[in-house]
Amino acid sequence: MGNTESERPADEAKDCASGADAYAQAAQVEVGLKDSTADAPPADTDAPPADAPTATSTEYFSCYNSERKFFAKVEEITVGGVKCRTFNDEHFARIRAHFGIPNDFAQSKDHFDFSNMIAAGGKGGDPMARTKDKKYFIKEVNRDDHNTLLEIAKGLSEHFIEKTKSSIIVPIFAHFTRTDKKSKKTFFAMTNCLADPGPYSKIYDLKGCADDKLLTENGKRVNVVHKRIWKLNLWCGCGGEDRTNYLRGKLEALHEPDLKLTKSQKDLLINAIKNDCNFMKKYGLMDYSLLVAVINHADGKDINAQTLTEVGAGTALVAPDGNGKQRITIVGIIDFLQQWGLGKQVAKGIKVLERNKATIPPPRYADRFMQHFERIILVVDGDDDLEKQILARTKTKLPHRCYPFLRR
Repeated sequence: MGNTESERPADEAKDCASGADAYAQAAQVEVGLKDSTADAPPADTDAPPADAPTATSTEYFSCYNSERKFFAKVEEITVGGVKCRTFNDEHFARIRAHFGIPNDFAQSKDHFDFSNMIAAGGKGGDPMARTKDKKYFIKEVNRDDHNTLLEIAKGLSEHFIEKTKSSIIVPIFAHFTRTDKKSKKTFFAMTNCLADPGPYSKIYDLKGCADDKLLTENGKRVNVVHKRIWKLNLWCGCGGEDRTNYLRGKLEALHEPDLKLTKSQKDLLINAIKNDCNFMKKYGLMDYSLLVAVINHADGKDINAQTLTEVGAGTALVAPDGNGKQRITIVGIIDFLQQWGLGKQVAKGIKVLERNKATIPPPRYADRFMQHFERIILVVDGDDDLEKQILARTKTKLPHRCYPFLRR
């Protein structure tokens, strides 16, 4: 892989799988669907406001946020100056309303340009790009992910709205296809959960298995150097510094990630992970990751006691690190559209020699995911000091790969 090709995924790794504004800052909303008596808007707001769009392609329903701003299901939206047809927008409009995202989130080319989309990192490599304000990502989706999103749209909106105090899934809030003749590809829009500009001391992509990896360290990307059978130089121990750093980062990510929270923060996070994993089980989803970004500050004098009653994708978890310094941890569950199908079953068979692999059925994947983060997150204000917790964590290390030649 050339330099340009390998650099981009790492840059995207920071933003990529991504996310946006801290959801702790998102406005609370009230949602009342048409023909629903619950949470109905005030009588004077039953009809669309006078300044609402009047295009015949727009179907309105009662949906207001705390500022009484009107939201609507739309059959068409404009993204980057291109007319796009939506899928299941009766559900995604609820998500936009819930998180205070307007329908014109990326309307003109001043907000977003499709020509800027390039292949992202990861196995899928689907093209994606950020909006100009860096709040959102637009990602092209393959056929399988498109079909999954069609299937789970209703459940996803209900999960966000009913479980908002205990979910860290990065929200997908629009699903659409271009209507121009140039492209009939399908896309979705999601928030960028890494709201803080950084620099980040660590960014991890964690699954709780041998696919865990360190994406960024001290503001610099970690180059991906896979050990493949045709790369003879790697078999001779000539991988160089990049290969050494990549493998070291993978082992760190799996066994010793820099995850330190207060006890209350850990409890909230584990509760959110459990709720999200139950959602994944219900829809047969697997291969998702916890994106973790850590910011370390040199001075801990200004640490304020953080009282949280909820946690979401992008919430900044502020805590001391146990050494008199302040740290911020940001998390979000990403890449959650993979369903357990024939392809995954075949991959499981091919990887029969691997231990602790990602390709396992959704119930087992979810259970392992929950158990892994209960074990791996350290508590800075618990009864046991950090050294004792680290020792206990080290004693329960998970296997990386069955044989050295299978290490990635």
